[in-house]
Amino acid sequence: MNFLAHLHLSPDDPEAMIGNLLADFVKGPDVEKLPPVVRAGVRQHRLVDGFTDRHAVVHRSIARINREWHWFSGIIVDVYYDHLLARTWNRYSTEPLRAFADRAYEVIRRGMSLVPADEEPFFHKFVRSDRLVQYATTQGIADTLARISKIIADRMPTRAVRLELAMPLLESLDAELAVDFHAFYPTLQEFATTAFEAPNGKLA
Repeated sequence: MNFLAHLHLSPDDPEAMIGNLLADFVKGPDVEKLPPVVRAGVRQHRLVDGFTDRHAVVHRSIARINREWHWFSGIIVDVYYDHLLARTWNRYSTEPLRAFADRAYEVIRRGMSLVPADEEPFFHKFVRSDRLVQYATTQGIADTLARISKIIADRMPTRAVRLELAMPLLESLDAELAVDFHAFYPTLQEFATTAFEAPNGKLA
């Protein structure tokens, strides 16, 4: 899953939320330097990713685009699932997306001291561009896929790709992907509640 889902699945605690955001940016021994609740958020994020990667419904979504996008299909589906969540947000939350996003941005601002220095520009831009609300638009998803493409090109030049070119295919399969997402997400919500273990040993 992508950022919006991870934040939504996190306990409603600023440290847990920032941990869920940092999971892809903090590695190895650096995780152990984080405050306990932040570490629990990192662990929850990674357990949620593992559950998602193994789930049959997610595999079905990936298979829908795999012939065209191969190795990148899982990345693309992760991002598009955030679009489907944002677009139908009221189905899964009583808090408006605008209010939730603003609260999440404040969590990021207050937690910036925990962000690795080389990742700070990413998080500042994430807030400035109102990325969480933009996920609800097709243009916002195209922009996100383009950003991921740049990261891939920088880190793995031999795999350089323009993931935003998947948008026409995704839009043509929107109804099928939406069915998949709405079948999967409630099971992920249920799993996520067991995947966060607070430092006192109690589940959220």
